[in-house]
Order: sequence, then C-alpha cells, then structure tokens
Amino acid sequence: MPLTTTHALVPCAVGLAFSRRPTRWRLIAAAAVASALPDADWFAQHLWNLPGASVYSHRGAAHSLFVALAAGLLAAALHKRLRVSSLPAAVAVGAAMASHGVLDMMTDSGRPVAYLWPLSSVRLWADWRPIHSSPVHLQSLVAGILTRLQSEAWQLIIPIFALALAIRAARIALTQRRERKPESV
Repeated sequence: MPLTTTHALVPCAVGLAFSRRPTRWRLIAAAAVASALPDADWFAQHLWNLPGASVYSHRGAAHSLFVALAAGLLAAALHKRLRVSSLPAAVAVGAAMASHGVLDMMTDSGRPVAYLWPLSSVRLWADWRPIHSSPVHLQSLVAGILTRLQSEAWQLIIPIFALALAIRAARIALTQRRERKPESV
C-alpha cells in the first residue's frame, strides 16, 4: 500500500493542478486528512485483534467508496468551518478519501480493497497494478518506511506533482491565450 503520507499528498497535487485561486488551507488540510484516514483501520485491526478476513480489518469498510461519500457529505455540512461553499467541500474531501481505495487497489501486494462495501464485501484489485509495495513490519519500521518512501517518490509522488504542474502550466497558458486574443466584431 502507499504510505499514509503519500495518500495525503494527492489532494495537494489536485489543488495545485486545478485551483483557480489559492485554495483555502483548511480545505486542503481536511482533504489530506480524509485521504489518509482509511489507514486508521490498520491500527483498529491490530488494537482489537480483528481477523484479516473481517470487513472491518485493514483495506475493508474504511476504504469504501461509500465511506468516502459519507465523508464528503460531512464536509459539506461543515463547509463553513472549512471556509468554502458546500459543494467544493464535499467534492474535495469525498474525492480525496475515495482516491485512497483506488491507489491501494493498484498495489502489487497486501490485501484487496472492499471498495464497494456495504453493497458488497468482496475485496477488489485493479486490473492494472503498477504500484510496487512491500509490507512494513514493526521490527524494521523506520527502515521499511524510508525504503517505501524512496520507492513511492519515484512511483507516485514525483509523477503526481509533475502531472499537476503540467496541468497548471497548460491552464495558465490557455488563460493567457484567451486574454490576448482580440475580440472580433
């Protein structure tokens, strides 16, 4: 699985690529937390000794698209605290959390994801799984995280931000082109 910090960078890259003006930091922070939050089920699984097959274990219900939709609705209800209108709050937080399950489905190890829970408890993999991932063991936590972070920098972080910068540059170029274009009457 991608590291929790990598998941949290996804909404930052999307904000960089698509915001028209500086995005409210509260919205980016809420989206970053929402994108990382599904990994709390890993701690819950170990804290309560849940069996790996349980829908409440890691990559289970917390990674569901419907939990992400619920988080988006919660963000819409709390939009005034985020200092944005309800639709951007719902979309940013819901999409950020939904991206977590998608990225986890694209890894080459670990468990499949219960992305369609509660409609189905079947765990899914993506057909295309390019993200290399190795488990992090408690015995070698720091070394494992540093190795994974280095791998994810090349596989996810750098490409995501390169794409975000390219999109941003293209949007700026299109805007400048429209502003320079004389109106024909």
